[in-house]
This record gives sequence, structure tokens and C-alpha cells, in this order.
Amino acid sequence: MKTHIVQIIIAAIQAAKDAPEWFLLFKEGWTEIEGEGSYLVDREAYDAVVAMFTRRGNDLVIDYEHSTVTGEKAPAAGWIPEFRYIDGRGIEAKVSWTEEAAGYVSKNEYRYFSPVFYVRKSDKRLVGVHSVALTNAPKTNNLTPILAKLGEAFNEKEDTDMDFLKKLIAKLGLNPETTEDQVIEAVGAIQAKNSDLENQVAAKPAQVEVVAKDVIEALELKEGDAVSTVVASIHALKQGTKGMVTKAEFDNLQKQIRERDAAEIVAKAMAEGKVTPDQKDWAEKYAERDLDGFKTFVAKAPVVIPMDKLPAKETKADDVIADEAVLNVAKMFGNTTEDIKKFGGLTA
Repeated sequence: MKTHIVQIIIAAIQAAKDAPEWFLLFKEGWTEIEGEGSYLVDREAYDAVVAMFTRRGNDLVIDYEHSTVTGEKAPAAGWIPEFRYIDGRGIEAKVSWTEEAAGYVSKNEYRYFSPVFYVRKSDKRLVGVHSVALTNAPKTNNLTPILAKLGEAFNEKEDTDMDFLKKLIAKLGLNPETTEDQVIEAVGAIQAKNSDLENQVAAKPAQVEVVAKDVIEALELKEGDAVSTVVASIHALKQGTKGMVTKAEFDNLQKQIRERDAAEIVAKAMAEGKVTPDQKDWAEKYAERDLDGFKTFVAKAPVVIPMDKLPAKETKADDVIADEAVLNVAKMFGNTTEDIKKFGGLTA
């Protein structure tokens, strides 16, 4: 049986109380009902129990001797508001006991309980709970008592009990010869210490606030710095992230800058006659991929298009003369079309 240390401590703390807050209601696996066969409890059963409990929306009553079922006067001994499942153990119920019932349980006057529950015929699996009764004559065989001793909280076999007790003794750092009662006393001392700490927190929270060492180191603070300093440091970090861009946004911005720079230097190279028009796409891709490399290429490349020897666009006289606006201006100054041809430097 796998038993987590947290479960061990829970069981030990419960054993030290007068009446347990949690107790084992249904043991994991197959359980025998005297003269009525067996039923199965597992995770699926737990889910079914919780589903029914949630649908009903009412706390489950714990009464005395099944008085809720028999129809007699049925004062509550307690109420179950919650269930939980622990692997290797089963379904536990959380209880809010009445003062009278808590006294009965703590004095061992009521040692056992008897649930009224539903079993599915097809697979004999537990599927719901109607109520629970305090009784000293349960029909369930090998039932774990409400106020179980340390070993009983997990397994009734003597060797398992002793193994559990040894583990708990070792975990608490006690002498291997420590008795069960001494273990309970030690757990009680731990409870008392925890209660004192809780009271200190309630009375003077600022003096007992503790910040994890890892958090202190991550924020580059000093051990002993006040919690307000830690909170302020965290807010400062959050403030520093405002206005930041994502990696995708940054990458896109970088791409736009590369494209702009590439276009500019390629245009300059073409103006210098070092890149021909049909090389433009190649040159821009080259510059986007390796701007410094392309700059080196431009610096070393010869001029392939002599820009100063390119033929200028020829202006025809007839084109100018045909322009009505030009003619109107010429007439205002007393010039003729022949004057335009003669003095305008135009070709025929």
C-alpha cells in the first residue's frame, strides 16, 4: 500500500483529536456486508457518489441508529458537507459534529458507523449515499472505527500497522522505541506549535510574514527585506514590461527595416550604374539577406551603365509649338513660332 507522508500526518493529527474532522467512510476495494454480499469502491464509485451529492445540493446527515430511515425522531449527530478520495485508502467524509455526538465519539461511546448507500446491480459498485448513522453494531465487516488508532487509519493488519508507525516515528525524528501514545503526544505538540503560529499571524501579521528564499534571490533583494519591498520590486518589474513588443512584432519590424535599407542602397547602386534594371530583384534580395556584403559588392563593382553618356531626351520644336500655353506666353512677349525655333535650342 502506497501511503503519502501527508496522508500519514493527516491520520496522526486526526487520531490526536477528540472527534475527527475527516474519517474513512468507504474503504477502497471490495467490502463485505454480513449476510448480504460485497460491493466495490474505487475512483468511479467516488465520482458517482459526488455527482449524486452535488445534484442533491444538501449536506448529508449523520444520525443515531438509522433514525432517519426508521422514521423515528431523528436529531442529527453531525453533517457531511464534503467528500474526498485518497488512493490506497478510499472515500473519506468531512464532518461537522454536534457537541453531543462529538462527546460520544471522543469517549468511545459510539465507536462505529453505518452508511445507508446505493449499489449498482450490474457491477456491484457504490454509486450514492443516503445517510450515515452512529452505531456500535455495524453490518460492515472489518470496519475502520471513527476514532481510529494510527494503524487502523490505514490497515488493520498488525505488520502494516507497525510498519506505518515506524515510518511516522522516523519522519518525526523520534526514538525508534517511541510508543504509539508518545507519537500522538508529539503530533499534539506540533499542532499546538502551529496554533501558536496562526495566532501570531492573526495578531501581528507584519512581523511573521515570510518570503521564500528563491523569490528573494530572483528579485536580487537581501534576506530580511520587508514584504512591502518584495511587492514593490514585483510591481517595478511589471512596470518595466509596459510598452514592450512581442518577438513576432520585433521580427516583423526588423524585416521592414531590412527591406527599407535594401531598397535604398539598391536604388543608389542603380543610380550609380552599378546595378542594371533587370538585376533589381536579385540585388534587393541580396541586400536584405546581407546588407554589409551588398555594400562591399557595390564598392567593388564596376559601372556597367555609364550614366553620363546616356542619350538625353530630345525635345522637338513641333511639340513645343503645338503647346497652346507656350504659344500664348510667346505672343504676350511679341515672339513668333520662328523665334521659338531659333532661340529655344530646339530641333526641327
